[in-house]
Amino acid sequence: MDIREPDPPGSEPAQGRETPRVRSIMQTNIIRAGLDPTLGEAMTILLQHRIRHLPVVDNHGRLAGLVTDRDLRLHISHRLGTIMENNADREALRHHLHVIMVRRVVTAGPDMTVQEAAQKLLDNHIGCLPVVDADRRLVGIVSTGDFLRLLAETGPAD
Repeated sequence: MDIREPDPPGSEPAQGRETPRVRSIMQTNIIRAGLDPTLGEAMTILLQHRIRHLPVVDNHGRLAGLVTDRDLRLHISHRLGTIMENNADREALRHHLHVIMVRRVVTAGPDMTVQEAAQKLLDNHIGCLPVVDADRRLVGIVSTGDFLRLLAETGPAD
């Protein structure tokens, strides 16, 4: 027995209005890194491009991991550039990215609905979803900023 209240009149989905897919909001000009750059090089990439998420791909373009600015801050000493800097602080910059990257990355597919993708972000407490094809090749990335942009452009759902 269904005891839910009936939907109010006019609450049906708009006719001809498709549910937006991740492909419609994802960024396709993706800044990415291979497995071998150092933490120092990765930090430079993030700063130069003003991004917070750096997908890591293998030689075939398949997603191997993800590094965030937060990951780098945890592994790079806050003493760098100060009078307290030491050799160990500088040495940390030379570690390879694959050592600290997250390997079990939560991803989206390009045909996933934006609602499903947004729910993945919320459920996993993360700020981005690399978008991969069936072969796990990186084809895009979608972040909380992309969802905010969509909301700002389309307004709240009816």
